[in-house]
Amino acid sequence: MSPFFDFSIPFEPFGTSHFVAVIIFLIVLMLTFSITPKLSKSTNLKLTRISSIFLSFTVCLWTLIHIYFDRFSFSEDLPLSICNLFAFAAPLIFWNPRRKIFEIIYYFVLSGTLQAIFTPDAAAEYPSYSYFKYWIVHCGLIIVVIHHLVAFKIYPTFKGILYSFGWLNLYLLTLIPINLSLSANYFYLISKPETASLLDLFGPWPYYIIVTEFLVMLFFALAYLPIFLIRRFYLKHSFIE
Repeated sequence: MSPFFDFSIPFEPFGTSHFVAVIIFLIVLMLTFSITPKLSKSTNLKLTRISSIFLSFTVCLWTLIHIYFDRFSFSEDLPLSICNLFAFAAPLIFWNPRRKIFEIIYYFVLSGTLQAIFTPDAAAEYPSYSYFKYWIVHCGLIIVVIHHLVAFKIYPTFKGILYSFGWLNLYLLTLIPINLSLSANYFYLISKPETASLLDLFGPWPYYIIVTEFLVMLFFALAYLPIFLIRRFYLKHSFIE
């Protein structure tokens, strides 16, 4: 079997492949900040649409490969995590700049996806297709969000934190019947991971969920901090509806 289709070698956090992925991500991120303002709005829109299609294609291709090798599980592999869901639906989300939708995406991605880059839980090591999917989805989402922010000058509001928190909890409620019907544990709503994790510090079910809710609000507030600084020191207001 080609190493690309091999799923047996576990990913090594903070190893060489992790380091290389982060370096590439940071380089692309810096290029996004420096090049995006020099491009026309129409060019930036095309880049956004192409990137969103690529993100969705990556998730679909990973799913098809998983199905082909009989590795796909409805209880574990549906695109229901925030990162996989947004990547799968990226063409719908990013096709046109819309502030209300972007606020939700911004807080979710900057709060959750950024952590997944520096503390990854990728399923397989380089050069597995699963390795590439993990890094394309997580790094790609952040790049697209930052590009949206810089290109279209959509600045999330502080009120958007509450708006996003409400939508997050509504989504979690819809996952409960899905988890129960599939004997799944998406978002760890049914139980904590079997392996050791940070959730072990937050007590038994359902207390770890409650603690996590408070942490989510904290991460949302931290995600708003750079926006606050931009608006406070560089801008008066700049929104597009």
